[in-house]
Amino acid sequence: MEFVVIGIVLVVCIFTVTLVVIRKHSNGDIKLEVTAVCEGKNELDQAIMKIYFTFSIGKLAHRKKDIIGSIDWSKGWMPVCYNLKENGAYQEEQLLPATNEKTYTTFEINTANAIDHLGRGEGYAVLVLEEPISTDQSRAGVILAVTANMVTYQLSDSTSWNNDFAVNH
Repeated sequence: MEFVVIGIVLVVCIFTVTLVVIRKHSNGDIKLEVTAVCEGKNELDQAIMKIYFTFSIGKLAHRKKDIIGSIDWSKGWMPVCYNLKENGAYQEEQLLPATNEKTYTTFEINTANAIDHLGRGEGYAVLVLEEPISTDQSRAGVILAVTANMVTYQLSDSTSWNNDFAVNH
């Protein structure tokens, strides 16, 4: 009788550990990373920040999927354009859609061209300093909504930078 109980407990433990390892491994495939790089100033003497983002959707790459991206930013900054790496190279920059909102906008990601066979993709958005900023720090964030098989996964990450560095760069 003791051997049966020990056997059952052992099977349950092995099953639980296996599920935890599989779940942990599959969660690592889905991620988003965002960084900001100061690109100097434009002809209007406005500071330029490029918000780079890289993402991986892992096993969702092999399913029918739609991806909508969204970028938000601190007050005082204005979005100009975005670019996605398609078929391994950056293509033509596209204007970010104008909205009534002053701190975020959305864009669509072409999943046929912008994601490699491993489910990875990357892009950037360009922000310019439109109005003087009274704070020391600014931030920008990217959110990706990946819909696969009628289930939506949301990835988000953000970055911040020192405004004095951006303005004086």
